[in-house]
Amino acid sequence: MSTGQNFQAIAITIIISLLGLNGYQWYVNNKLTSNFQVQKTETLELQKVQEELDQDYQTALESLEEMRGNNEQLNSLIDQQKEELRTQKEKINNLIWTKKELDKAKEEIKSLNTNVSKYLTELQALQDKNKDLTDKNQVLTQRVEEEVSAKEAVILEKNNLTQEKENLAKSNALLGSKVDMANAIKINLIDVKGFEIKKGGKLKERSKAKDVQMLRVCFTTETNMVTSAGRKTFQVRVINPVGETIYVEDNGGGVITNKSDNSQVRYSFSGELDYKNEDTNSCIDWSLPLQLVKGDYKVEMFNNGFLVGKNTFKLK
Repeated sequence: MSTGQNFQAIAITIIISLLGLNGYQWYVNNKLTSNFQVQKTETLELQKVQEELDQDYQTALESLEEMRGNNEQLNSLIDQQKEELRTQKEKINNLIWTKKELDKAKEEIKSLNTNVSKYLTELQALQDKNKDLTDKNQVLTQRVEEEVSAKEAVILEKNNLTQEKENLAKSNALLGSKVDMANAIKINLIDVKGFEIKKGGKLKERSKAKDVQMLRVCFTTETNMVTSAGRKTFQVRVINPVGETIYVEDNGGGVITNKSDNSQVRYSFSGELDYKNEDTNSCIDWSLPLQLVKGDYKVEMFNNGFLVGKNTFKLK
């Protein structure tokens, strides 16, 4: 074979080889382009599923938050459900980007939405129940407030009646005191003499304390047309020189209430007279329960709870 023919054969071989190489490169490039297109499509599909997941998740959170209120039990349940959704979302993210199991991911998204619907139904039922309880509590509270108001009104009325009763009692007491005072028989004159009791019961007037065994208190009353006629009692209080009331219970002594100031007053003895609504002279005798001492004495007389007369006398 000539040199020219050899060169031509080599050239043809090279051309064929280049054509084959170009064909291979075209095949590889075409394969790469196809793979890239598939990957791009898959990525877009993954992003679409991710966007769907993000949107459904965000909508679910907002729906749950709208159910939040002042009820602690309800709010606690919302927080629990949000945590369950967060865990489920992380699981779906793992299926999308790590395992690229779109079918499972889509099923989990459906499950997420189903759970959200279930959560909202539960929350709505709990909210309705709480509202019903709140309404009932409001009714009960209103009833309690009405009962309290009624009770307070009764207490107020009772207090008013008690106050009126107390005022009436005070008025009656004051009126009674005035009536008692009006009925008290005043005394114009009091005279006290001491006596020694002789044999046979004869009396001898004495002025020395050591000789006096009996006191005779004589007095003259004023005319009082207000009080009714009849037997009237007078209490006599004898006060010794040191300011003490001579008081022996077994010898006629007793205690009365001074209606002028409601104080308790001891008296030494008492006596009665038959009063006929006119000036009356009378005397009351008192056998002494003890030996008197010399000095100045006071005598006070009470009738109907009021001091009606007083005077002094002296024993040597």
